[in-house]
Amino acid sequence: MRPSALSRRLDEGLLAFAWDEWAQMGVLALPHRHSPWAQDPEALVVFTLEVARDDPRLFDELLDWLLVNEALLSVRRLRAVCVGPDDERLLAGALGWLARRRPRARLTSRPAPKPVGDPEPLFPGLTVSVRGSDSAFAAAGLLRPEAKPTGKAVRPDLRAGINLAFRLRELLGVGVRAEVVRFLLTVDAPAVSAQAVARSAGFAKRNVHDALASLHAAGVVALWTVGNEQRYQIDRAAWAGLLAIDSGDLPQERAWPQLLAGLRKVRRWLRDPGLDELSEYMRASRARDLLEGVRRDFEHAAIPVGSHPAEDAWNDLEALVDRVLRELAPGGPDR
Repeated sequence: MRPSALSRRLDEGLLAFAWDEWAQMGVLALPHRHSPWAQDPEALVVFTLEVARDDPRLFDELLDWLLVNEALLSVRRLRAVCVGPDDERLLAGALGWLARRRPRARLTSRPAPKPVGDPEPLFPGLTVSVRGSDSAFAAAGLLRPEAKPTGKAVRPDLRAGINLAFRLRELLGVGVRAEVVRFLLTVDAPAVSAQAVARSAGFAKRNVHDALASLHAAGVVALWTVGNEQRYQIDRAAWAGLLAIDSGDLPQERAWPQLLAGLRKVRRWLRDPGLDELSEYMRASRARDLLEGVRRDFEHAAIPVGSHPAEDAWNDLEALVDRVLRELAPGGPDR
């Protein structure tokens, strides 16, 4: 498959996934499934800011959702899940826009990374010229027409499993404790280390350790030592009773910060128009470098990355894209 064709296939699949997730989280759209997992709101916001550059309607519906639901989000986690200047610019534009629309918004913006070179279109696929560019995005080096709220977004349905993070934040506050409890309730493991919790929580290991210690002192998290490592466990049945759901209906945990970061890296790499002009050998060589760069992201999300001879790297990349799109497609994860 040519790189441009693989890029289109990936983009279409990721946009469909993003629409389905947000349709279950308060964006006005018709979902094609009920996701079996608990979503990570900040990881999904940063991911959608990237993939929705191909779908201005989704981009603006996300901005509208942020305006309605900013109190449910953590700006600290939003910044923590960014993986480079592209993520940081998109987030700075979105938070700057939000701050103008709601001057006392919790999700305040800080200065955007200084643009390198000339400003670029936020929506590369649009052929019309940008008139009256939006100042918040222009400050981040991104050109787009003035963005206005659509007025369609609503609050998430807290009874839906995908929205467990929001329900716990309403209960425990927007902070590290809610993230710790979400991970412990959904992870498929009998007991986990503080380091494993920190990778999902989006907070420093010290903050996570302090939260675990407080929850243990409160008697809601069990602790024991295995070798030189402390392990933590939560009583899922008790928490399910508190939340008025069956313990067997708790949503699944997914390593969203890592998985969605890896997908953004692959997406951006595939959009290089020069890839189609490379020889098969050079294309495979560059694909091997990409796969090595995203290996930890995907393998942390339990998605293996091929490790075959260099000449097979392009086939490995195609297989990785196929596997991820099956995992995210309607019908649930391919496990």
